[in-house]
Amino acid sequence: MPELWAEAGTVEVKRNLKLYWANVLQLKGIGYGYTVHQKNLRAALEKMGVEIVEDKEQADVAITIIPAGNYERVKKKTGDMFNVLYTMYECVEIPNNWIPKVNDADLIVVPSSQNERLFKKYTDKPIHICWEGVDVERFVYKKREKSFPFTYLWVGASNERKGYVHTIVAWGKFMNEYPEIGNKCRLIMKTTQLTDNQERIIGYKDGKAIYQKMPRERIFTADNAVVDTRDLPVDQLAGLYHTAHCFLFPTMGEGFGLTLAEAMATGLPCIYTGWGGQVDFISGKEGYPLKFTMAGIKAMTPTPEGWRVDLATKAASADVDHLVRRMVQVYEDYDTALEKGKRAAERIRKDITWDKSAQRFMEIVQEGYSQWMQR
Repeated sequence: MPELWAEAGTVEVKRNLKLYWANVLQLKGIGYGYTVHQKNLRAALEKMGVEIVEDKEQADVAITIIPAGNYERVKKKTGDMFNVLYTMYECVEIPNNWIPKVNDADLIVVPSSQNERLFKKYTDKPIHICWEGVDVERFVYKKREKSFPFTYLWVGASNERKGYVHTIVAWGKFMNEYPEIGNKCRLIMKTTQLTDNQERIIGYKDGKAIYQKMPRERIFTADNAVVDTRDLPVDQLAGLYHTAHCFLFPTMGEGFGLTLAEAMATGLPCIYTGWGGQVDFISGKEGYPLKFTMAGIKAMTPTPEGWRVDLATKAASADVDHLVRRMVQVYEDYDTALEKGKRAAERIRKDITWDKSAQRFMEIVQEGYSQWMQR
């Protein structure tokens, strides 16, 4: 597991560079990571004393935190300026329309070593790793004990990549194959619904998906499972982590894995896919990795007209049977699970904070800007 912060803080960060924050995202569900990232990173930079200006003409560096397909280079009226693109991707290849965008930036920052390897296939521009962070003042550690109903929690956008279907299928198997345990458990699936009467998969029967039209922002319960589509503020989301006994993260791919890191910060035992950005900060010492196979997935990008399919590619499909066995393992040996959860919380507090992320980010920007000025 990388120790990217080993030297963070040893280099004096010069705070006289003026940054221009080129975009502001207010996304939910699938855009949660980008939205939280740019908001909290900016706050941590300002806490350090870094000057962020609203007028790009007064800035030295333009910072854009966005999917690369939506990136546009920032220029001053008086000429060019140093552009930093912080981006990420979750599959084994990036869309073709991303490639010229990536190459239009002067420096690229990504949140994981997997993303560093990925983007290096498409550009010779400098690429640096800067982990995201967790608001550890909100996602606080909670000492847990086994109680009932024993609660499994999944959080994310209700799409294929986030493991929504993997979780539903696993829950059906869990309830059918281990009824003596399942009857003492419940599953909470926290997602976000942006439209009214959206069809969602709520289960499977005879190998076929069962769909239910759901109104926006409500709680739907079936078969000891709760689908919660309410728009919760961060404090209530953290409280949801505190009510759970185990976190399910059978994602097909992550640039970083922010919801997993938030769950870890609370000491919640975590079951996760063993491929993706998250393997930089979690291992078998802190959680329960899942077996996986590389499988086809459609990569999509948001546009003003709706979601656009950019390419058919591959990502890691978690082994559902292994997920079920892991769920049983956590339930039956919860003391060991809690020990892993405690180590996970310590790991997050040591390495995955917004203060550390901001420190590392400014070191990267400062070095890149110096080299750009000498070109």
